[in-house]
Parts: sequence; C-alpha cells; structure tokens
Amino acid sequence: MSNSGSICFSAFRSSFVLAILFRLLPIISADNAKHNVDDLKDTNFFTQIEVSNTPLRFSRLFPDSLRFDKPVWMSQLPNTRDQFVVLEHRTGKAFRLFLNPDGTYNKESFGDYSDSVSDGPWEGLMCLAFHPEFTRNRRYFLKHETIRKGQRWTVLVERLAHTDRSCDSGKPSKELLAIKQPADNHNGGTLMFGLDNYLYFAMGDGGPQEDPNGYAQSLSSLLGKMCRIDVDHPSNGRRYGIPQDNPFADSVDHKVREEIWATGLREPWRFSFDRVTGDLWVGDVGQGKYEEAVIVNKGEHNGRTGFESFEPFSNQYRAEGSDFAWPVFVYSRHLGNSITGGYVYRGNEASPFYGAYLCADFTTRRTFAIRQKKGRTISAKQVGLAPSPPASFAEGLGGQIYLVGYDGLIYAVDLD
Repeated sequence: MSNSGSICFSAFRSSFVLAILFRLLPIISADNAKHNVDDLKDTNFFTQIEVSNTPLRFSRLFPDSLRFDKPVWMSQLPNTRDQFVVLEHRTGKAFRLFLNPDGTYNKESFGDYSDSVSDGPWEGLMCLAFHPEFTRNRRYFLKHETIRKGQRWTVLVERLAHTDRSCDSGKPSKELLAIKQPADNHNGGTLMFGLDNYLYFAMGDGGPQEDPNGYAQSLSSLLGKMCRIDVDHPSNGRRYGIPQDNPFADSVDHKVREEIWATGLREPWRFSFDRVTGDLWVGDVGQGKYEEAVIVNKGEHNGRTGFESFEPFSNQYRAEGSDFAWPVFVYSRHLGNSITGGYVYRGNEASPFYGAYLCADFTTRRTFAIRQKKGRTISAKQVGLAPSPPASFAEGLGGQIYLVGYDGLIYAVDLD
C-alpha cells in the first residue's frame, strides 16, 4: 500500500501522525443499496465517529525471540486448539505457531515456497486458506506473486499437507489460476472459503494508478474483482469449476470471466465473512482521498474506478446511468491512508464488541469498530491504536480476534 494505497509495506516505516485533536471525527456512511450518480446530489453522507474512552487492549502472544519476518497472514490450523500457520510476506515461508505444555509459544517450519514466490515491495506470499475438509483431505491453498520470463503473475495454487498435518507434504503445487499483472502493485491479498464452501479470492485492479485500462469494470478480466470458484468439482478442462449461481456462469459471451462474483474493486487487500450472517466484508484501499469498507454482494458493481467512495472520480470507464453499490464505512486521508480489513467479532456474545466489524489503518494504526444495519453504518468508534502496523487480522476457531503486526509480532485482541 504505497502513498497511493497499494500494498507497499516498506514505504510505511515513516513516522506516524497519531495526534487526535477532536472527540468526534468525520466519516461517511450510506445505504448499501444500488444507486445512480444522480442520487449523490441531495444526500448528506457525513456522520460522526466517536473516539472511545476505553481503548482496546492488545496482548503479545510471544516474545521478541520468536519474531517473524514481515508476517502478513495467520490462520488457525483446523481442529486444533492453539496452533496457527503464519505467512511471511517477503521470504515466501510459512511457520506453524503452537503452544507448549508450559503455556509458551514456539514455531516450526510449515512450508517453504520461496522458489516460486517473487520478492518485491508489493509482491510475495499473500494468503493461505485451508479446505473446509482439511482434517480429512489435507488440502490447502495459497495466493502469491511470481515472475516468469520477466512477467509478473498472481497465482492460486493447491498444496497437500503432511499426513500429520503439522507441515507441508513437500509434493509439487497444483496451479489453479495464473493472472497476468500489468504492474507490480494492486494485487489484492485474500483467498478464503465462504460459508457455502466455495473458494473466494479478491484481485486488485493491477495498478499502477487510477486503473488506466479499466480492468475493475471489465468483465473480460479478473482484475479489480471478487471471484468465486469450486475447487471440488473441476470442469471444462480447468482445475476448478464454476458455481452454477455465479452471476456470469451462464454468459454466452466467451470473453466474460465466469469466476467473477462482483466488480469494481481497487485494492481489496483483506476480506472476511461474518460467520453468523455470511456478509462478505472487504477493506478496499483508496486512491487519494478515502479508505473504505464494503459489503460485497453477488453481481454488484462497487464503483471503482468510476468513483472514489461517494465522489465521481473518472468518467473514462463509467457508463452514464450505471448503478453502483455504496461502501458501508469510509474515512478520509487525515485519519489514515491504507485500510486493513478485519472481522466481525462473533466470540463472546456478552462482549460489547459482539457483532461489530473491526478494521484498522496500516499507516496510522487507528482501529475502528463498526456496526451496520442493511448496509448502513449505525455506529462507528475509534477504539484505539494497534501496537504495530496491521498487515492482517486473524480469527480463531472460537471467534477470538488476533492482529498480525508487520513488525513481526502477533497480538491477541481483548474484546471481552
């Protein structure tokens, strides 16, 4: 996430501007129904974000001696109590983090993918997703960048864990998809299984800035999209299938990509599902003025690059009269310039944070708790500052929320 909002972590090691001068700060929220640009004329989007008097508490899971090298993702190993897999962005390696009998954490290698993972400021190992039946079939999936003959690609691969499921089996990857990248940023980040057991993955518009080729709105490209595939039922010569209810599954135009679930994203670095409602929350990194969290729905166009938040941005690829879906939560650049999407907290039902969506800004580390109803923000609070630039949040099997700090440490978030 460079100064334009791409995932350039090294660029964010400058000093943070953290002074909070006001009790209330402006944000933007809106009804999440589809709207036409003409609807903007008479609508007041601005509401208030409250700064909480009792900020969140973050607790380190382990000491400096176990520090990771620029971690970007953590997933709990299925059917375990205190075991996680952590991905390192630049090294192309994964580690199993586990709890010792004495209550301290330790780590061991889970997998080394460095031979196929490109190492660059915006490139590297991005995400891991365990198959819903991992404990039975040992299948898991990776999303990363690679360079082949000088050309950058984002690839989705399937791998197999060892029989004891404590590490990778060492068997070759099975490549599902290779997506050509026009530049070295805006690659998106997450892949995750939904409540429907299909694999979702998000792609940025490919950069470099302002989506010059209009990929985010083009149905012939996977760039700038939320995508959805079936990894259990391959079809048509692919190593995956297309769910029958994908919005373009029945398109007669052979140029239309059937994998598309929704369009109009810029740099959807992190997304997650609300495990109760199934809502698909995306933190979409902005261009130059706003950061936004959106709930992505089937077949919707989410505005990029014709709009930045609620403001018309470019007419180059925006059709007159076209509908778009408004974001749920937006904050301006004086509060931060690179959103890291999080999770809706579904742990302790007695917690004041139960049902709230947690997200944060990578540069300023401001952390937010958002509540919405039918796509409209009903409350928004700044609930503290993350102890480290948040590369990701993680959700435990029981709903516990963790923060993955790009400085190498992992933190438990106290929401009770």
